[in-house]
Amino acid sequence: MLAVGVLAAISVKAQKILVVDAEGDPIPLATVLTEDGNIIGTTNLDGVLNDVKGADRLLITHVAYKPQLVTVALLKDGKVAMEDQNFGLKEITVTPKPYVYVETYYRAYAFINDSLRYYHAGIMPNAYDGQKKKTHTGSTDNSSGYFCPNFRVGLTWGARTSVLKAGNVRRCIAQDLINNGESAKKYHLTAEASGKDRWLMKNAEGTVGKVEREKGTINLTMNASKAQMYANKVNGQEKLQKLREEKNYEYQYTERFNCDEKGESNVEDFVMYSNHWQWDGGKGRMKFIIETYAVDRGYMNEKDFKAKKKELKKTYRAVMSLSQLEEYERSHGIPALSSTMRNAISKLKQYK
Repeated sequence: MLAVGVLAAISVKAQKILVVDAEGDPIPLATVLTEDGNIIGTTNLDGVLNDVKGADRLLITHVAYKPQLVTVALLKDGKVAMEDQNFGLKEITVTPKPYVYVETYYRAYAFINDSLRYYHAGIMPNAYDGQKKKTHTGSTDNSSGYFCPNFRVGLTWGARTSVLKAGNVRRCIAQDLINNGESAKKYHLTAEASGKDRWLMKNAEGTVGKVEREKGTINLTMNASKAQMYANKVNGQEKLQKLREEKNYEYQYTERFNCDEKGESNVEDFVMYSNHWQWDGGKGRMKFIIETYAVDRGYMNEKDFKAKKKELKKTYRAVMSLSQLEEYERSHGIPALSSTMRNAISKLKQYK
């Protein structure tokens, strides 16, 4: 009985993993999947996933790091070290024009009850008008593909729009948060320094995010559902708060921007981000992951942007096959899918 108890304790301990970078710092919002591509969960702000649900082998992915396939029994203290993708962009040297142009490539995954059901990737042209402080988002036929029409699920809280405009970019809010600016005030957040170029974003219920500045980048990770639901409560939005609680709603995101010596970032400094949504739907637990990478940047006027949208639509008019998507990824320096995810995607109806 004692032996059985010891084995059980070891088994329970092995279920917890800690995902870190090369310096040993935790990596929040890493996606943990089984070897055949079913989703297990995502790491929290401390880089921890408490239960891998008995899986022997794990695929761990993150928008900013190279995928890792690991054997749970061989991990020391459940720790997994990931290698940076080193995905970056050349500096913009063109004379500024009214529009900041950022062309993005996105991947959208949809899971029902942990099983991958839909996947789509596409190119999205974006322009930010600095004078009017307005973002313009184009679309190409491949960008609306099979994903939403075939999912046939009632999506809430703007998720449908976010999926269809997955390539949309915005200004980096990390600097505003750590300066306790408008974004922090909107969600009743306070920045608390936790080290050199490190901040924790907190509300009255605890830590909901973190900002890190290093190697010329500024990185933000937020448990946005906790921030949103606390703001709902404080602002008296009882109906929305109740709906989110009933749906067991979760929303987290991470983003990376280049930054200058002062740590400031703008739209043209966007590098990548990932959004994760979860809620209980009519067909089971719904999980969405969207990864977005900047592939081109520059400055334009309105006429240039319209011409660019037209050019992209003509070039990528048809829904792209998996092999065509992979060729685009290779030619634009997008980190490749892991073989596990590629195999899972290739089994989906739209890619067979």
